[in-house]
Amino acid sequence: MKELTKLFKALANERRLKILYLLAKRGKVTVSSISRNLGLSIRSISKHLLKLEDVGLVVRKQTSKWVYYSLNDNPKEDVKYLLKVLRKKRRR
Repeated sequence: MKELTKLFKALANERRLKILYLLAKRGKVTVSSISRNLGLSIRSISKHLLKLEDVGLVVRKQTSKWVYYSLNDNPKEDVKYLLKVLRKKRRR
């Protein structure tokens, strides 16, 4: 039950929801790109991404120069349905 509580707390923030929709729409995105698209500071975006990563909604992949964030392709069971809904938004 604690995991679900953490998940819903993470989703109870409008900025984090905007980040999730952006990731659903674009696939993999850098922090600076999210910052430009949403008009938020890189520091703020990074904090929100850490929360989303902590609950298993997003994953981080580092290349030699950049760090990319995307929706998690292998989520825990309690996150699968939510990610399925978000991915449907990307296909529209």
